[in-house]
Amino acid sequence: MTQRVAIIGAAHRFPSAPTSERFWQALKSGEDLVTTVAADRWDHEVYRHPDKHHPGTSYTFAAGSLGDISGFDAAFFGISPREAAQMDPQQRLLLEMTWEAMEDAGIPPQRLRGSQCGVFMGVASLDYSYRMADDMSAIDTSTATGNTSSIASNRISYLFDLHGPSMSMDTACSSSLVAFHQACQSIRSGETELALAGGISLHLHPFGFIIFSKASMLSPTGRCQVFDANGDGYVRSEGGGVFLLKDYDKAVADGDRILAVVAGSGVNTDGYKKGLTVPNADAQVALMRQTLARAGLTPDDIDYLEAHGTGTAVGDPLETRAIGAAIGQQRRQPLPIGSVKSNLGHLETASGVAGLAKAIYALREREVPATIGIRQVNPRIDLDGWNLEIVDKPRRLKAEGTLTIGVNSFGFGGANAHVLLQSAPAMAQPAAADADRQLPLCLSARSPEALREFASRLSATLASHPEAFYDTAYSLAFRREAHPHAAVLFSTSAGDAITRLDALAAGESVPGSASAERVDDGPRPGIRVIPATAVNGSAWGRPYGGVGGIRRPPSTKWMRYSSAMPDFSLREELEGINQARESSGEDRLARTEIAQPALFALQVGLTRLLAAEGVRPAAVTGHSVGEVAAAWAWAAR
Repeated sequence: MTQRVAIIGAAHRFPSAPTSERFWQALKSGEDLVTTVAADRWDHEVYRHPDKHHPGTSYTFAAGSLGDISGFDAAFFGISPREAAQMDPQQRLLLEMTWEAMEDAGIPPQRLRGSQCGVFMGVASLDYSYRMADDMSAIDTSTATGNTSSIASNRISYLFDLHGPSMSMDTACSSSLVAFHQACQSIRSGETELALAGGISLHLHPFGFIIFSKASMLSPTGRCQVFDANGDGYVRSEGGGVFLLKDYDKAVADGDRILAVVAGSGVNTDGYKKGLTVPNADAQVALMRQTLARAGLTPDDIDYLEAHGTGTAVGDPLETRAIGAAIGQQRRQPLPIGSVKSNLGHLETASGVAGLAKAIYALREREVPATIGIRQVNPRIDLDGWNLEIVDKPRRLKAEGTLTIGVNSFGFGGANAHVLLQSAPAMAQPAAADADRQLPLCLSARSPEALREFASRLSATLASHPEAFYDTAYSLAFRREAHPHAAVLFSTSAGDAITRLDALAAGESVPGSASAERVDDGPRPGIRVIPATAVNGSAWGRPYGGVGGIRRPPSTKWMRYSSAMPDFSLREELEGINQARESSGEDRLARTEIAQPALFALQVGLTRLLAAEGVRPAAVTGHSVGEVAAAWAWAAR
């Protein structure tokens, strides 16, 4: 149970940060991403009142918001519009992020069908069902499955045909990190090699604001003032994320890109304490020490710790004291700490996702962004005595060697989680690609309109990153799902590809490209190829020397061809055809008895060349004598 786990794919949605690069840049520049609840969720004025005792109201709607979350491509996931309308948007976003995490890992979802891949999601909010409770007539046949927390995970397993464990977890604010730990445990135990883990939290009803306002947990000033003397509560924010996890040794063996390595993880619970919602520093100390020990690490190995850090007057001092006792005071140098909640607010159920995402980018960039908004450190936080240092300015981490970052997450009922992430090992770099080689860009989508939109987005990506032309072509061909509507564009450079992609996006046809609806030949993954074998009339000079890099026939079996011609040698005909033409002026391929066996051998050789690259036919077609080669290709597949 000490086996390491690799994070090979990730996708997330954070307030005011719709993309991963936007999220990282926002953290680096120290942006405050907290605004207010999106105006289309409910009428703020109806439910807002400055007096927390006023019934049915909240004194704040400050929040990190995703904005418009109504859009969902139901047909893409095979869901009817009627059922989609009954689905909690949390389920919808989890489906989208699951697909994106698989694609980020370079694993077409089709390849995971029937696998033991597990699904572990942190989800708690029932806001969408509360909206329907306000109007009972809205309840329909799909309301139950659309608004039950267990289905959030089960629907992922169902739609992607995943047969491993599938469960939703609610441990309040530690839910997603607890789910992440359970996914790692499933892999460590050998229950599965792959798992999807993450969490989601959306604001779809004022209920959550009202109950936490009555409990005086929300910040009246509308900010998570982490570690600050003016910390007066937390800010509710929304978002989510999904990570694709894999057994580390298997990921290395398969050549997967590794975003980070899970060196260790653990969970525990406070037990009995002064109050149900009061954190237990002793339990937090025990958890951090146990997780370090299981990972075989020491306090000096930790380069940074991402704290839970909500900005509450009680929680921050207790957590920092626990970090100091478990790690800080055992170190030679002060331990750097911080919290992403200073930028995003508190994502509650999904807060662990935000901490993990920040840690992964910090490992990749070897830099920790600043914890913002600190004017005066809370006097109850003894930084010197606990040997801690708040990262209030961007900080570079060591330039070489393995980095280790800890991530804390605590639920207000006492469920604690801790994860240790390490930087990924350096991967062997592939050989440089031939810049002059013509490459296929294999695009596909679920509809012609989506295909054109995809071409437009891909054009913009290549315009920004022309150096990624070869990698883009490779990923499109081998690491992306093959959808029904497809196009292939042959290009020699990023500039040429952009021209062809723009034409496809505009619905125009250009030479060197083709679009069609894919042949459905079953659930086999990979590229579907239909080779065509040709008639005698397509013969051309130098059939072996200049085709596909073939310098000699792949097998002598076909060279033993004999006929009534005593001077005939298939090998000599194939290897010496140009020489014979130049010396005698005779075009021997014009002779049927020579051209037909030569064409057959050439077509067999090309088929075997493709097979050596892992490409096998989904169907074949041939014309005239090409039918013989087509029959052989199908029999040999």
